[in-house]
Amino acid sequence: MADTLERGQEAGVVTFNGRLFWEAPLPARPECSADEPLPAPDEQLPELDLSHRSTGLLHVSHLDGHEELGALIAVLPYEQVVEAAQRQLRRLAVETGLNKYPEVKAALDAWERGVALPRPDQTGALALRLRAVLAQADAGRDVTRRWAAEKIALGIWGSPYRSVCESAETRSHFTLDWRVDLHADLGNPPLPPIPDERFWGALRNPAIDSSWYAAQYTQDQD
Repeated sequence: MADTLERGQEAGVVTFNGRLFWEAPLPARPECSADEPLPAPDEQLPELDLSHRSTGLLHVSHLDGHEELGALIAVLPYEQVVEAAQRQLRRLAVETGLNKYPEVKAALDAWERGVALPRPDQTGALALRLRAVLAQADAGRDVTRRWAAEKIALGIWGSPYRSVCESAETRSHFTLDWRVDLHADLGNPPLPPIPDERFWGALRNPAIDSSWYAAQYTQDQD
């Protein structure tokens, strides 16, 4: 154990907010090429989930797993959460190589400029690129690459609260410093305590479904 601690991040040992975490060894990432041709609209490819809505409620369980960072996301102003979601998704795209695809890069550039992309269909350029990534991931049994493609669609067309949580969760599978990165993308504000049921019960954020905890908290107050 002493040897492992001395090897630090090389052995998957990281610290955050005064705590030590043992992370799994990082897998090698496959290379992407910007020269890969875009698939034809009629090519047989996996379907991409295009049902995301920016106004969808996020269940509090998605935040609870991120501990104090989840509590921070829940209480920060909406605009800060959007910026963090954009930064996290860009990190995810760069780290997985998906940012090399012009369709992905252009979509993320537009989102960061505040340009709303039109509702997608399965044959749009970005959707076709992401569907091709899904096919490659399935062929190579690369589940994190599949997740990354799915998170691109979620980030562009879905809730920023859900996007920032799921981008961070996906990055945790191949980036040891994902907690530090997420804190930085949120603006490095002071970290709150790790949330408990009372925290979630008292939360009043219309974008987050904490109704079960709110009911429990009310009962406790009675």
